[in-house]
Amino acid sequence: MISIRKLNPEDIQQFFLWRDADIYVHNMLRREVMEHEQGKRVIFIAFINFNIVGTVQFVPKHYDIELADGNSTAYLQSLLVDQNYRRQGIAGKLIKLVEFEAMQLNFQRLTIMVESDNSAALNLYSKMGFSVFKISSNMWRGMEYSVQCLEKYLF
Repeated sequence: MISIRKLNPEDIQQFFLWRDADIYVHNMLRREVMEHEQGKRVIFIAFINFNIVGTVQFVPKHYDIELADGNSTAYLQSLLVDQNYRRQGIAGKLIKLVEFEAMQLNFQRLTIMVESDNSAALNLYSKMGFSVFKISSNMWRGMEYSVQCLEKYLF
Protein backbone atom coordinates (compact mmCIF):
# COMPACT_ATOMS: atom_id res chain seq x y z
CA MET A 1 0.00 0.00 0.00
CA ILE A 2 1.36 3.40 -0.97
CA SER A 3 1.41 6.31 1.43
CA ILE A 4 2.42 9.84 0.54
CA ARG A 5 3.35 12.61 2.95
CA LYS A 6 5.30 15.81 3.19
CA LEU A 7 8.97 15.32 4.00
CA ASN A 8 9.52 15.09 7.76
CA PRO A 9 12.85 15.64 9.55
CA GLU A 10 13.11 11.89 10.21
CA ASP A 11 12.81 11.22 6.44
CA ILE A 12 15.74 13.41 5.39
CA GLN A 13 18.55 10.86 5.71
CA GLN A 14 16.55 8.21 3.84
CA PHE A 15 15.62 10.81 1.20
CA PHE A 16 19.30 11.63 0.57
CA LEU A 17 20.23 7.95 0.39
CA TRP A 18 17.32 7.22 -1.95
CA ARG A 19 18.41 10.01 -4.30
CA ASP A 20 21.91 8.41 -4.31
CA ALA A 21 23.32 11.90 -4.18
CA ASP A 22 26.82 12.73 -5.30
CA ILE A 23 28.28 15.95 -3.86
CA TYR A 24 26.68 18.14 -6.56
CA VAL A 25 23.20 16.67 -6.10
CA HIS A 26 23.69 16.49 -2.32
CA ASN A 27 24.31 20.25 -2.12
CA MET A 28 21.28 20.95 -4.31
CA LEU A 29 19.11 18.67 -2.15
CA ARG A 30 20.34 20.34 1.05
CA ARG A 31 19.18 23.70 -0.33
CA GLU A 32 15.82 22.21 -1.38
CA VAL A 33 15.28 20.58 2.03
CA MET A 34 16.16 23.87 3.75
CA GLU A 35 13.60 25.68 1.54
CA HIS A 36 11.05 22.97 2.39
CA GLU A 37 11.68 23.56 6.10
CA GLN A 38 11.31 27.33 5.54
CA GLY A 39 7.99 26.87 3.71
CA LYS A 40 9.38 28.03 0.35
CA ARG A 41 8.64 24.68 -1.33
CA VAL A 42 6.95 21.40 -0.43
CA ILE A 43 8.68 18.05 -0.88
CA PHE A 44 6.35 15.04 -1.00
CA ILE A 45 7.62 11.50 -0.45
CA ALA A 46 5.84 8.30 -1.53
CA PHE A 47 6.43 5.18 0.56
CA ILE A 48 5.64 1.50 0.20
CA ASN A 49 6.42 -0.57 3.31
CA PHE A 50 8.40 2.32 4.82
CA ASN A 51 10.67 2.52 1.75
CA ILE A 52 10.78 5.61 -0.44
CA VAL A 53 9.53 4.83 -3.95
CA GLY A 54 8.91 8.33 -5.29
CA THR A 55 9.13 12.04 -4.70
CA VAL A 56 7.95 15.33 -6.16
CA GLN A 57 8.23 18.99 -5.22
CA PHE A 58 5.78 21.88 -5.28
CA VAL A 59 7.62 25.16 -5.95
CA PRO A 60 5.59 28.40 -5.81
CA LYS A 61 8.38 30.67 -7.05
CA HIS A 62 11.07 29.96 -9.67
CA TYR A 63 13.86 32.07 -11.17
CA ASP A 64 12.01 31.77 -14.51
CA ILE A 65 8.76 33.60 -13.73
CA GLU A 66 7.05 31.89 -16.67
CA LEU A 67 7.45 28.66 -14.68
CA ALA A 68 6.40 30.01 -11.28
CA ASP A 69 5.65 33.57 -10.30
CA GLY A 70 4.66 33.06 -6.65
CA ASN A 71 1.17 34.33 -7.41
CA SER A 72 -0.87 32.50 -10.06
CA THR A 73 1.65 29.99 -11.49
CA ALA A 74 3.51 27.28 -9.55
CA TYR A 75 6.11 24.74 -10.65
CA LEU A 76 6.12 20.94 -10.30
CA GLN A 77 9.75 19.88 -9.82
CA SER A 78 11.77 16.67 -9.50
CA LEU A 79 9.11 14.04 -10.07
CA LEU A 80 10.99 10.77 -9.56
CA VAL A 81 9.71 7.22 -9.16
CA ASP A 82 11.94 4.22 -8.44
CA GLN A 83 12.41 2.12 -11.59
CA ASN A 84 11.00 -0.96 -9.83
CA TYR A 85 7.72 0.85 -9.09
CA ARG A 86 7.00 2.62 -12.35
CA ARG A 87 3.76 2.13 -14.31
CA GLN A 88 1.84 1.56 -11.07
CA GLY A 89 0.17 4.98 -10.84
CA ILE A 90 2.59 6.47 -8.31
CA ALA A 91 3.67 9.35 -10.56
CA GLY A 92 0.04 10.23 -11.26
CA LYS A 93 -0.75 10.30 -7.54
CA LEU A 94 2.24 12.54 -6.87
CA ILE A 95 1.21 14.91 -9.67
CA LYS A 96 -2.37 15.05 -8.35
CA LEU A 97 -1.04 15.88 -4.88
CA VAL A 98 0.97 18.82 -6.26
CA GLU A 99 -2.10 19.98 -8.20
CA PHE A 100 -4.15 19.84 -4.99
CA GLU A 101 -1.48 21.78 -3.07
CA ALA A 102 -1.44 24.42 -5.82
CA MET A 103 -5.24 24.75 -5.84
CA GLN A 104 -5.37 25.00 -2.03
CA LEU A 105 -3.05 28.00 -2.33
CA ASN A 106 -5.12 29.51 -5.19
CA PHE A 107 -2.57 28.93 -7.95
CA GLN A 108 -4.39 28.70 -11.29
CA ARG A 109 -1.60 27.23 -13.39
CA LEU A 110 1.00 24.51 -12.86
CA THR A 111 4.14 24.11 -14.98
CA ILE A 112 6.92 21.57 -15.40
CA MET A 113 10.12 21.35 -17.43
CA VAL A 114 10.89 18.04 -19.19
CA GLU A 115 13.89 17.04 -21.29
CA SER A 116 12.72 16.89 -24.90
CA ASP A 117 13.94 13.30 -25.36
CA ASN A 118 12.06 11.96 -22.30
CA SER A 119 9.08 10.56 -24.19
CA ALA A 120 7.76 8.54 -21.23
CA ALA A 121 7.48 11.67 -19.08
CA LEU A 122 6.04 13.74 -21.92
CA ASN A 123 3.37 11.07 -22.51
CA LEU A 124 2.51 10.94 -18.81
CA TYR A 125 2.14 14.71 -18.53
CA SER A 126 0.04 14.82 -21.69
CA LYS A 127 -2.31 12.20 -20.19
CA MET A 128 -2.48 14.31 -17.03
CA GLY A 129 -3.65 17.35 -19.03
CA PHE A 130 -0.38 19.26 -19.52
CA SER A 131 0.55 20.85 -22.85
CA VAL A 132 3.69 22.53 -24.21
CA PHE A 133 3.86 26.31 -23.90
CA LYS A 134 7.52 26.86 -24.81
CA ILE A 135 10.71 25.11 -25.86
CA SER A 136 13.79 26.13 -23.92
CA SER A 137 17.12 24.82 -22.67
CA ASN A 138 18.41 23.91 -19.25
CA MET A 139 21.93 23.60 -17.86
CA TRP A 140 22.80 20.58 -15.73
CA ARG A 141 26.37 19.84 -14.70
CA GLY A 142 27.79 22.01 -17.44
CA MET A 143 25.69 20.40 -20.19
CA GLU A 144 22.89 22.15 -22.01
CA TYR A 145 19.69 20.19 -22.64
CA SER A 146 16.69 20.92 -24.80
CA VAL A 147 13.58 21.01 -22.63
CA GLN A 148 9.87 21.41 -23.14
CA CYS A 149 8.01 23.59 -20.69
CA LEU A 150 4.52 22.27 -20.06
CA GLU A 151 1.53 23.87 -18.38
CA LYS A 152 -1.83 22.89 -17.00
CA TYR A 153 -4.61 25.24 -15.98
CA LEU A 154 -6.11 24.00 -12.74
CA PHE A 155 -9.31 26.10 -12.79
